[in-house]
Amino acid sequence: MKIGVIGTGSMGCNHIRVLKNIPEVDEIVIADINRENLARAAKRFSIQKAYPDFLTLIRQEHPDGLVIATLPDSHKEISIEAMKAGIAILVEKPVAHSLEDAEEMIRVAESTGVVFTVGHIERFNPVVAKIKDFIANNLLSNIYLINTHRIGPFPKRLLGKREGVLIDLAVHDLDIISYLCGPIKDIRSHILRTASQEIYVMALLDLFNEIKGSAEFSWISPRKVRSIEIFGDEGMILGDYLNQEVWFFENDDYDNNLRASEPYIKSGLVKSGKTIKYPLLNQEPLFLELMNFINTISGLEHVLIKPDEAKLALQYSLSII
Repeated sequence: MKIGVIGTGSMGCNHIRVLKNIPEVDEIVIADINRENLARAAKRFSIQKAYPDFLTLIRQEHPDGLVIATLPDSHKEISIEAMKAGIAILVEKPVAHSLEDAEEMIRVAESTGVVFTVGHIERFNPVVAKIKDFIANNLLSNIYLINTHRIGPFPKRLLGKREGVLIDLAVHDLDIISYLCGPIKDIRSHILRTASQEIYVMALLDLFNEIKGSAEFSWISPRKVRSIEIFGDEGMILGDYLNQEVWFFENDDYDNNLRASEPYIKSGLVKSGKTIKYPLLNQEPLFLELMNFINTISGLEHVLIKPDEAKLALQYSLSII
């Protein structure tokens, strides 16, 4: 299988690094309008075919799949050209810079029938898979609250760009919240900005199923945190994305023989109990994401992240702006 990578910045190079270690990938070809980045990536990864523009790569190489790791405002143009050429695409998050661009990309994908997925990498984190399984097996009932935190220092590569925390970070957690607990009905937020970018957002959420939530996105903290908390009758699940750990904090007031019709918190029945750490097989989410893409091209799997879901995450983020 031949895979192309468009964009050889930080994320593009991460894709190339992982693709180099996937046996199903026989050849990697790359393109970037930044010739310095292109030359550096070609040398670092011993890439033989490196092109200064994506159209030349598409026309001369016609890869089986294309990873698009450029800035969001270029996603539509590159994606549509690739899809019209019959090439499967994985677009880095966010799917596009605007809902109109995302909708046009989805229309072209539907008309051409090519594989189209989006790099919401956190969906592939073993933490999310474990929590999804926990909820699917009704091990946490009457969920009433979900909180997420995605904070850290300012990414200098994005300084002065059009994208702030809502495009760079929020799409991750707003997607995870709706994936695990259901669609979001209402969002209210506090925002800190520079002249051109939002750099901190605290959002309060109402889901359609009456679950409450909050989501914190920050470029202003020297401490890096990626976490999720979900509260229900039986207790609280805490997921640490960075260390790939899932903890369960038991509600000792919970009685399995007396499952209530409404959350225990309404009766004040919350008490500290046992703390359980669930073992996870640590895996690189980017590897799992790329394997899903490759296996979908081969007809062995279906994409985990559908374009409509990526568009919804973008819509949530843009609604805050």
